Amino acid sequence: METNILYSVGDWVVHKLYGVGQIKGIEARPIHGESMKCFRVKTKNSTFWFPATQDENPRIRPIASEKIIDRVIKTLRRKASSLDTDRKYWKEQISETQSGGDIISISKLIRDLSAQQVLRKLNQSEEKALDYFRERLLREWSAIMRVDIKQIQPKLNAYLQESKDKIEAGA
Repeated sequence: METNILYSVGDWVVHKLYGVGQIKGIEARPIHGESMKCFRVKTKNSTFWFPATQDENPRIRPIASEKIIDRVIKTLRRKASSLDTDRKYWKEQISETQSGGDIISISKLIRDLSAQQVLRKLNQSEEKALDYFRERLLREWSAIMRVDIKQIQPKLNAYLQESKDKIEAGA
């Protein structure tokens, strides 16, 4: 049985539903009645497993690179790309971001939902999505930079404020 060439114990990964976690070990797990070697991944709130022999898994990806974080920062600092106040539009954007799960899409949604707060009060599902994606971005960003979330959070807040200031200034 081959092991996965993409991942090893200690690597950080992102699951579409569970978020950012670190591979803590390899264990035998029953999958479809067969015992398979699986990576055990610990996230903030859960543990999940995925087959160690599976080279590609559409629900799991490696954490982004530092180079991608530079793109995230540029995205966060730009003026919001959509100031649409239609709640159906935002529901679709949240759903698309959840299913796609890449860090650039997440940063755009965070920036744009944060901008909506300047224009109107977010509804409960928008607030929940904003909180969820902010936490997810912070976790991945801190894992990439190998620093505590508390060091990243003020940076994120400053970049979002910069974007909001552009809206208020009409830039």
